Amino acid sequence: MQKITQIRPAIVLYLAQIINLLLGWGITKLNVSFLTIEEFGQYSFFITFINSTFILFTFGVFEASSRLLALSESRENTMNLLSTSLLLALFSYVIFSGFLLISRDLIRYYFSIDISFLLRLYFPLAGVFLLYDFWQKILRGAGKIIPLSWFLMTPRILYFVSLLALLYTHQFTLVNSTLFNLLSLAFVFLFYLLMERLSFKQLAVSFRSLFRELRKFGLHMYWAELIHSLLYHIDKLFIGYFLDAEQLAYYSLAFTITLPLSLFSTSLSTTLYKRFSRINIIDQRVLWINLVWVIISLILLVILGPWIVTRLFSENYQNSIPLLLPLGIAFGISSQSKTFTFYLIAQGKGKAIRNIAFILLLGSLLLNGIFIPAWGILGAAYVRIITFFIDLVLVYAYYRPIQRNLLG
Repeated sequence: MQKITQIRPAIVLYLAQIINLLLGWGITKLNVSFLTIEEFGQYSFFITFINSTFILFTFGVFEASSRLLALSESRENTMNLLSTSLLLALFSYVIFSGFLLISRDLIRYYFSIDISFLLRLYFPLAGVFLLYDFWQKILRGAGKIIPLSWFLMTPRILYFVSLLALLYTHQFTLVNSTLFNLLSLAFVFLFYLLMERLSFKQLAVSFRSLFRELRKFGLHMYWAELIHSLLYHIDKLFIGYFLDAEQLAYYSLAFTITLPLSLFSTSLSTTLYKRFSRINIIDQRVLWINLVWVIISLILLVILGPWIVTRLFSENYQNSIPLLLPLGIAFGISSQSKTFTFYLIAQGKGKAIRNIAFILLLGSLLLNGIFIPAWGILGAAYVRIITFFIDLVLVYAYYRPIQRNLLG
């Protein structure tokens, strides 16, 4: 039976994510207050576009590297794997940056929200989102939960301070706000990279090991990650296509407020990832703790949500309030599936994750295409509930046979 021996790192990671959340709310408050609604919609769409496309250029290498690091038994092997993965990540970064440069005109043609000028200005720097995601998976696989906590929190601190400086100097614009968001990520990534010990002595051996894991596991996860990235942002993309920047701004704010319901589950599952790769069953206490936490969080959201929107952000965003409950329920359901998803990934069940992702993508495309034109941003929230519930059913359906087989 799995023991919950790593609860302290999980709490540290969760607290870091809570601080990250509060900083994120502060950042959103500043952006909402000093950008126009249209500019905040453009900012949100820019971040959404970057985060929903960089996965195209990871090719499954990040997840394969993370799992190999979780299974690694020696410091030397870990350094070799990290160095090899870094070279491949930098190669992906170059390709992604080129894609952003090319795509700026396509965005202006196909979407009603124009972010082509942001892509033109920041296409090389925007690729840092890819490198930032890479390093998160490296720290997760290596089991370095405390460094991961700081890695997640520090860019937000730098960005928040930068926005205050922009406000003080009367330079708070969409272009400058976006720039300092990217610079904060780049600085933290480079700092962690310089602090890490690398070894390029056995690149050939590490490449072979990595490509074996890539064929067996990573490529399946590549398709799954690609689809999950689209699923995470697909409602915003549909809103950008069918509606306008103002509606996207309302939805983005509600999304920002309700997303934290899944943070505790993410923290707990991330902490247990290395252990998940070596155990036969998920401890029932993990599942119950996760469920109770979500219920308490959902109750607090219902009570405090409207006040958060109008007092902490702006009364101009009253249209975000009706979205809080359905999105809160959706992320509560999502948090229940995360534990099973992380377990399946740690066990190398890439095909299962890929198959689930394909089913969710088809359902989400169909439902968003129907619900958003009919019910607007509220329809997008309902689609979240349906797709996250389907996800929970499917990951549990894959987990049960694996559990029975491992227990004999």
